[in-house]
Amino acid sequence: MKLKILLSLIVTTLLLSCNPFKNNEINKVINAFYDHHKGPFEEVNKNLLSAGLSALVDKAIAEEVKSVEELSALKSTDKPNKIEGDIFTSLSESFTSYEIGRTTIYDNKATVQLEFTNSKIGSESWKDDIELIKENGAWKIDNVRFKGERSFGKSTKDVLSQFLTPITAVKSDADDQRCRLSAGNQYQWSNLKKGCILVLELPIKLRSMDRTSIASVIFSDDQKKAEVFTQNTSWVLNKKSLTAYESEFSDKGVFLEKRNNVWRLGALKDGKTIYSGYVE
Repeated sequence: MKLKILLSLIVTTLLLSCNPFKNNEINKVINAFYDHHKGPFEEVNKNLLSAGLSALVDKAIAEEVKSVEELSALKSTDKPNKIEGDIFTSLSESFTSYEIGRTTIYDNKATVQLEFTNSKIGSESWKDDIELIKENGAWKIDNVRFKGERSFGKSTKDVLSQFLTPITAVKSDADDQRCRLSAGNQYQWSNLKKGCILVLELPIKLRSMDRTSIASVIFSDDQKKAEVFTQNTSWVLNKKSLTAYESEFSDKGVFLEKRNNVWRLGALKDGKTIYSGYVE
């Protein structure tokens, strides 16, 4: 019985996937969005986005404006919080062309694979999955799942959600730059975020090679720096390539790199891996 149901679902999905009329509707939405998309998320056509994704975009824009206003009121020269780069494709430097690939449709949901190319940085090519849903009878882009190499974030919604995650205001301990215990949870001072954060809730976690401890990672909004937290210390690393970061000092410094969807934290002195972990 279960086998019959499974086969029925597979056949239904295949039939829907081959429906040229639905594919044409979806392709029109994809082309309308990416033919005019220039990179900055603030300028996207929200009429082509789902209500959920559009709401996240609006909140992120409001957060950027709020940050500018707060720094202006303080007459601060600090850089305001801002999402840098393209968040509707894996490569933050965006793309120069794209081709529509396989389309899978099931009921009111669809996934379209796009192959992107950026000829400005050595003909870099990658594929992403564009997820659409049908709202009020019209197909809307609901999310973009990154399949290429990206410093942080698994999807467009993930990047926006991370940006909107508030930094907990907890007084820091100036002696060791560790934040005080709050409500039984341990916070650590972030030099990148200039505040105290609960490192155990950060989305990227690496496990030590002996499986006894965890390291957590965050990135600056412009992705030019990474900060790694362990139980006893933290490092701020500078971007060296698309998915590689290093600390300034090689003697006791560390590197962070992602290869084959796996992050690796190691010692610069001997290249030995200290922590590693898969990106979910």
